[in-house]
Amino acid sequence: MYTLRSPMLTAEAVLLIVLGIAALLLPVAAGLAASLVFGVILLLSGALGLLASFASGGRHPRGWSLLSAVIALVVGLLLLIHPLAGALGLALLLSVYLLVDGLALIGLALSHRRRVTGRWSWLLGSGLLDLVLALILISLNAIGSAVVIGFIVGIDLIVAGIALFVFQRAMPTVASTSTLL
Repeated sequence: MYTLRSPMLTAEAVLLIVLGIAALLLPVAAGLAASLVFGVILLLSGALGLLASFASGGRHPRGWSLLSAVIALVVGLLLLIHPLAGALGLALLLSVYLLVDGLALIGLALSHRRRVTGRWSWLLGSGLLDLVLALILISLNAIGSAVVIGFIVGIDLIVAGIALFVFQRAMPTVASTSTLL
C-alpha cells in the first residue's frame, strides 16, 4: 500500500510557512531577495532569448527577438546590481495597479448606485482602499518599498504553505493495485 499523503509535502508546507514568517520578520531582506531572484530570472531569460535568436538560423526576423532579449538582460543586470531600486520599481508597479483598479472599482460602484443595485458601497470602499494603498506605496522610500515587497512575499509564502498542508491532509489513502517490475 502507498498513500497519497506525503511527508515531503508536509515538510514543504512547513518550510514555506517558516520562510514566510522569516520574510515577515526580515521584510527588507525578503524584498531585496525577491528583487534579486527576479533579476536572475530576467538575466537567464535574456541569455536564452539571445541564444534562441541566433540559433534560429534566420528562419524568423531577429530584430524584435534581439530587442526583447537585450531588454531582459539589461533589466536583469540592473536588478542584480541595484536590488533596492528593483524593490522600489516593484512597489511602484503595484501602486499603479492599485491606482487603476481603485478608480475602476469606484466607477463600477457609482454605476451600480445609479442603477439602484444594493451593496454598491462595498465596491466603493474597496476602490477607496485601493487608492489609499496606492498613495501609501507611492510615498514610500526605497527601504519602505522593500519592506512592502517583503511583507507580500512573506504573506504569500505562509498562505501557500497553509494551503499545501491543508490540501495534503485532505488526500485519501489509496491502496496500490499495481506492481513494480
